[in-house]
Amino acid sequence: MFKTETLIAFALVAKHRSFTLAANTQGQTPMAMSKQVSQLEKRLGEPLFERSTRKIRLTQFGQEFLQRVHAILAQHDAIEHWLESRQGEFSGTLNIVTQSSQTYDETVFPWLAEFHQCYPNIELVFEVQESIIDIDKNPYDIYWGIDEYLGMQHPSLKRRSLWKAQLGIFASPKYLAKFGTPLTPDDLKDHRVISHPHSDPSNILIVNKTANSQQHEMEFVTLNAPMKTVSGQSKFAVLGLGLINALVDNNDIKAYLANHQLLPVLEEYWFSSAEIYIYYHQVKLEQPKVRAFIDFFLSKRKYW
Repeated sequence: MFKTETLIAFALVAKHRSFTLAANTQGQTPMAMSKQVSQLEKRLGEPLFERSTRKIRLTQFGQEFLQRVHAILAQHDAIEHWLESRQGEFSGTLNIVTQSSQTYDETVFPWLAEFHQCYPNIELVFEVQESIIDIDKNPYDIYWGIDEYLGMQHPSLKRRSLWKAQLGIFASPKYLAKFGTPLTPDDLKDHRVISHPHSDPSNILIVNKTANSQQHEMEFVTLNAPMKTVSGQSKFAVLGLGLINALVDNNDIKAYLANHQLLPVLEEYWFSSAEIYIYYHQVKLEQPKVRAFIDFFLSKRKYW
């Protein structure tokens, strides 16, 4: 039998890529954490990490073993949360990730004090990962405000809709004065887009080919993309560097429109079915802390 504490130590080192950071989360010394991992490697008969003076990384065997460890630890958590739910208790650490800090600012942070008052024994850990999320390498309890790609990659995840909105196209007056204002998608040939490096392809502008279309499948055109960035698209658009896609109800976009720093472009061709989701793991025994968090913050949607 493997000790749960040893498996947790290994999973933490794999997550943080550091014995020191992993040890800090457990209130242990790096030496103690390293000893647990070394004993585990000795029992397995294979190294879990490749170690250098600067960093450590998982071996191929370590990656495969980590997936099985996550499954074992999830079963332990399920038992603990089942016992908690029978006692009517909500406790434990809840790890949440999103791809933009603004999502937290608009949907979570204003009500954190109230949530903590209702559930004082739930510890919340918020992280932002702007790159594409891989749930095998980056396991969290809740993936908050992520678009449809995560569900397509991992159909085993459960999901609930967080919000629906139009995905607009915007540009600055300076940009439009230089490149012209397109009237149809056919006019976009010589235009530029500020795109996301993790899009596939990475130089797309999402735009319907037919005016006032209500279709649910995205269409796009490929353009010259001199700027690719995981954040700050609207700021670069204000500087006149290209067209951008952005959710119409985004607070930054609303402010730039009000100040005439950005202008809507091709409004009749906007994608109207953009949807953002909450994803969480499908388990036989749903964790009370997960249900408490989702239900509480979804109840605040009318205030967003």
